[in-house]
Amino acid sequence: MNTKKMARKIEAHYARHGVSIKLTNCEPIKGGERYIYTVKVISGTKVDSIFDRASDIRIALRLPLFQPFPEGLYIRLAVSEWPVTENSLGKMLGSPAFHRRGMWIPIGLGYTMKGDMYFADLAKFPHAMYAGATNSGKTVGLRCAIAYLAATQPVNRVNLIIIDTGTSGLDLFNDLPHLSHPVVKDEETAVGVMMALVDEMERRKFLSDDEKRKLPALVCFVDEYISLISNLDATGKDELTSAISNLLRKGRHSKNHVVLATQAAAKQDMIINLNNVTSRMAFTCSDFYVSRSILGEKGAEKLPGKGAMLFKSPEHPNPIYLQGAYMSTEHIDQLVAQVTSLDHDYSRKFIIDPSQPSVVTATAARATTCDTLSGKPSKLDHKDKELADIIMWALRRSHISSRQIGQQFRIGNRAAALVDNLFQMGLISDKFAKQPRTVLPCCYEDLSAEVTAFLEHHGYTSALIQEAFSSREDADERADKNAEECAGEDTEEDAGGCVNDDAED
Repeated sequence: MNTKKMARKIEAHYARHGVSIKLTNCEPIKGGERYIYTVKVISGTKVDSIFDRASDIRIALRLPLFQPFPEGLYIRLAVSEWPVTENSLGKMLGSPAFHRRGMWIPIGLGYTMKGDMYFADLAKFPHAMYAGATNSGKTVGLRCAIAYLAATQPVNRVNLIIIDTGTSGLDLFNDLPHLSHPVVKDEETAVGVMMALVDEMERRKFLSDDEKRKLPALVCFVDEYISLISNLDATGKDELTSAISNLLRKGRHSKNHVVLATQAAAKQDMIINLNNVTSRMAFTCSDFYVSRSILGEKGAEKLPGKGAMLFKSPEHPNPIYLQGAYMSTEHIDQLVAQVTSLDHDYSRKFIIDPSQPSVVTATAARATTCDTLSGKPSKLDHKDKELADIIMWALRRSHISSRQIGQQFRIGNRAAALVDNLFQMGLISDKFAKQPRTVLPCCYEDLSAEVTAFLEHHGYTSALIQEAFSSREDADERADKNAEECAGEDTEEDAGGCVNDDAED
């Protein structure tokens, strides 16, 4: 290609659209496979117009590749007369580049406009977000990230949690040995799985640094996040967003990483605080308002689609233009089958048991409790015992709160769901501001037959239940007596104080 002649053609075509530029410093890439120009913007020309007219000029010049892109403070222009499809994840899997860079949790994001492979370390993020319009490439990006981790990381180093309730784009990973739980397909299970991750995070924070180093990193991928929370009731939405918020704030120290995918990232739609999601992969979107919600700046609305992205992270505050990596469904199926066929060490793998209460939402937990109260076999009998213990603890008190339950039973984020269970069972009052809930039953006779049967089923006899109420009465009497004594002492001190003052005078 005659680079000078091509530069003059491009400048002329831009000029016809009222865009004045000058192309300089032409850099050949890979022996002339493509060329990278530096774009000098002539005074009076808007930078946005360079991107706006790129598609028209590419068609007019019949060029397979014609892509302006930001690079630091400069605007570059990639041009080729030959089709350029350098986006293979397979080639990235065979590259030792990430080893040389000392990455802990490497993912292959894609290729720069110069054709170089681009890797990023998820451990440094520590959380990330893929965002962009439908068919822009974000789900393909998630697929490539998951495939890369599965192919390059052993089970005892990285465990995966995949939540895909809106589509079936990630179902092909269901057989991966790295999964802590089968690919989540419904909203209620999604809430429970996130709460289980919070419980594991809380457990890990009491471990020594050496013990933490031996545990696998937990990487949770959530596709179509806004659709997920939109399909939950108010309670489920609160539980899910609370769990994710906790993981975003504190997960880094316990090797928990969250990767969200959504179309846009407007604060009112996301609900959660995204300040801790400092790494963003922005694919093409509808307008610059959406781009700003994703990147904090415009630019993603100019992307041509087909997997093109702008990547922004704390290490790279100026967005990097990448062609996202790609691997076909057929090749991913082959990769999953190959990884599954290998021998794996599962000794440190984190497993979320679907039968555990941590993966049951408040709604499901209430249903299970109702089965127990009605005499039906309980699916979570060992967890119902915990609920019975909490009920007995509550009956010894006049007021309780989820914070008290969490501290007393060391159950972290699940405390809120258990408080909701107690409310549904008629044992505590409704929520009022931030005040503790009132325990409604005042004596044994106030309990329903179902509740007493539930408690007796778990080893609490009627005598023990009545003793719990007696303990509360004794505690209340002591509290009232102390209050009266304090009030009397205050009066005497006030009176005595005056006499003493007079005497001293």
